[in-house]
Amino acid sequence: MRITTGYFLLFALAFGLVLTLFSVRDQLDVAKELFTWADQQTTERPLASYQPITVAYQDERVELYDGLRRNDLTSNALPAKVEKTFVAIEDRRFYQHDGYDITGILRAFTENQSGDSKGQGGSTITQQLARMTYLSTEKTYTRKIKEILISISLEQKYSKKELLTAYVNQAYFANNIYGIELAATSYLGKPAKDLNWAEVSYLAAIPNNPSLYDPLRFPKNTAKRQQRILKELRNIREIPKKTPVKPVQVAFKKPVIRYPDYIDASVAEAIRQTAALKNVSPIEAKQYLHQHGAVIQTYLDPVEQARAKQSIQSLPTPIEGAYVGIDGKSRGVTALVGNKSTLPGQLNRAVQSYRQPGSTLKPLLVYGPYLEKTKKTLTSRLDGSPVCFDGYCPQNSSNRILGDVTIADAIAYSYNTPALRAFAVSFNEGLKAIRPFRFSQWTDEDNSYNSALGGLKYGVSPLELTNAYTTFVNDGLYSPSSMIRTITTDEGTLYRHTLEADRIWSKRTNQLLRKGLTNVMTYGTGRQGYDTRPAYIGGKTGTTNDNKDMWFVGIKDQHVGGIWLGADIPRAFPTEANTTLQVKTWAAILP
Repeated sequence: MRITTGYFLLFALAFGLVLTLFSVRDQLDVAKELFTWADQQTTERPLASYQPITVAYQDERVELYDGLRRNDLTSNALPAKVEKTFVAIEDRRFYQHDGYDITGILRAFTENQSGDSKGQGGSTITQQLARMTYLSTEKTYTRKIKEILISISLEQKYSKKELLTAYVNQAYFANNIYGIELAATSYLGKPAKDLNWAEVSYLAAIPNNPSLYDPLRFPKNTAKRQQRILKELRNIREIPKKTPVKPVQVAFKKPVIRYPDYIDASVAEAIRQTAALKNVSPIEAKQYLHQHGAVIQTYLDPVEQARAKQSIQSLPTPIEGAYVGIDGKSRGVTALVGNKSTLPGQLNRAVQSYRQPGSTLKPLLVYGPYLEKTKKTLTSRLDGSPVCFDGYCPQNSSNRILGDVTIADAIAYSYNTPALRAFAVSFNEGLKAIRPFRFSQWTDEDNSYNSALGGLKYGVSPLELTNAYTTFVNDGLYSPSSMIRTITTDEGTLYRHTLEADRIWSKRTNQLLRKGLTNVMTYGTGRQGYDTRPAYIGGKTGTTNDNKDMWFVGIKDQHVGGIWLGADIPRAFPTEANTTLQVKTWAAILP
């Protein structure tokens, strides 16, 4: 019996040993995979290339991080005071460890077990950098393991100076400020290299908890933490204990992004283009642009942009507006304004709002296809008497009853009943002609007679509509516009704006439409914007029911400018619409 039991125990031990070996092997394989994963992360996404996205126009450049300004230091330019202060308060053993500090991790783990939260991080500077650059901010043990593995990999690839510099460049200092250099110039009016110990310690107080230590909202909190930092610096003898420390005088100078509407929209376009070219998500595309030092070269014209912004800001208080300017030949967007604000990240109505375009859609959907199909001329006549199609019975402005009218007058005075009759003749051709413009919110419901007068379900954006009007500058050929000339990265040219034209209608039809749009300016609804100086001028007004939306798209020589005025929650603006405020505003932008 004892022999049998002995054999059984021996077998059990052997079996257990085999299982243990297999388990250890599996764990080693998992560990190997994790280390390989971390190495791939830091190899494929080099820390040095996780830089601001640069937006360029003419001779100017602006560097952005998460849509906000950022001025990076190089590791060679990292001030000694900044280096010593952040090491003292964030990671005393920074120069001794290999990316993680087991003492800090054990202390954090012990404290986390004493409560329900996982709030104690125990993170080194390298770990914090790994989290900022490669990971989310969720507080889980899985993320902590990944953080440590990436930190080890970073320490193997970069010097301590490079890691610390990257950390202070990415640190958040409240009030939309990233990086020690921008913090120094914004709060104290001097570069980081000129800061004294009191000033460095004051700024270093902020990233620990930017909400709590915001120097503008809670200066007492900032000062208290500054004193704790100074005490620590004295304890480790970085500064003499009796060194006098003068109070820090904060004179906040808000970092300004000039032309935020255009800059925001151009970065968004760059992300969309990158996502399509790389077949990745928008989030991954944005990361790619940061990690590869993207430079976005734009078509921005600062003079036109400034005039457009000033004109939109000058609108009466209840009225908001949006403007888009496009060079008709290059199809480059030269100006784009979407709100009255001077701050980045605001609602950009030029690209994010969709409203019914009213009569501005008639040349594109109605008269172009009608002239193309019938070979009529502007002197040909249309029946303007009351009409209904599929239960849709529009009226003319002021309920005017018409007889026969010329196509020229129908366009110039924006009559509705003759336009609907023309659309009935070229309905299918109109729907075909509208497709290349790629109006993003066009629905099956819009394939109806209501659309003849711009009564769409959702509508179009100012950028989309202005873009479509470049067809009139190009002999009936359409090619999508772009804010971006090129996107270049450390891997070369990622994107270049090219013209891929669709013929919408013939040159003959286009010339007739151009003449019709000129009539709008000389004696029609757009005469408030007429100008004798350009070789060519033309345009089209549009208002929606009850004067809730006011549109105008105008052309001067080769330049196209489109404007929308109204309110986010639609309301009537009868006085402004009747005096064609949108035309006057357009004329002020393109004098």
